Amino acid sequence: MMNSTRKFLLYFIYIFAVTVFCIYYLFPSDIVKNYMISRFGSNNPDYRITIDQISPAFPMGLRLYNLTLYHTNNPVFKAERMKVVPRLLSLFRSRVIFFFKGSAFDGILEGRGEFAKNIPTQDAMVVGKLSGMNINEISALKHFIGRNLTGKLGGDFTYSKGGKSGGDLEAKLVVSGGELELLMPVLKLGSTSFSRLEADLRMKNQMLKVNRCTIEADQLDGNLSGFVNLSETPGQSRLRLSGVIKPNPEFISKLAGDLPENILPKQVVGKNVIRVRIYGTLDEPRFFFN
Repeated sequence: MMNSTRKFLLYFIYIFAVTVFCIYYLFPSDIVKNYMISRFGSNNPDYRITIDQISPAFPMGLRLYNLTLYHTNNPVFKAERMKVVPRLLSLFRSRVIFFFKGSAFDGILEGRGEFAKNIPTQDAMVVGKLSGMNINEISALKHFIGRNLTGKLGGDFTYSKGGKSGGDLEAKLVVSGGELELLMPVLKLGSTSFSRLEADLRMKNQMLKVNRCTIEADQLDGNLSGFVNLSETPGQSRLRLSGVIKPNPEFISKLAGDLPENILPKQVVGKNVIRVRIYGTLDEPRFFFN
């Protein structure tokens, strides 16, 4: 009995070792990689991906290296490593569910996604979480806002698409311990360091709705809400934002003697809260205070 058990165990270990060898060393990385790139491109005409290498991951899944997402040939996002694992039973159903986790911009991206097998381009959803990312390394964001922005990025997002209409993206993001460059000085500030910047956003088609954006900085605190009409040329995106700022009293008193009254009226200087409206474009914003 002991000999039979031992023999069975040895056979099992041998078969398992051969299987692992075949999966890892004979895995058709190039075939799988080319298939994924081709399938993604056919389902998303405006986007494409590149992948340096693919290897199997246990439990049943794939590990992707240097995954880059492009939109009309402009890099949008890059992950150094990404592990993707499907929910096994979903592979045999009409909706496929998968989980992902990877490293990007010295931080972590993780979440889950699902799509309909028969119409993946019209029925899909991705829910994700960001943490510890260096926001200044995200070239797509810098290209969009046209300014330098540093700090650690975290938050949650949900992307959903149903029917033939455009996708719907909702995000609640936090940037901590950073600095924002101002393309044109605002209240004589060329840039502002902040401890915390929060944004609650929703984007659908060419409209970005800013539900609320708040900043906590040394010189001032404030919040904004409104809309940004997105343009193919990011700098020409039109702004319709309004909110309030709460400047440091010493800071606003110093400004009173430096700025013309049509920019900063005297009746505004003594206020604890200053209302602000922002119009124009991302490249040439116009500020109004009262």
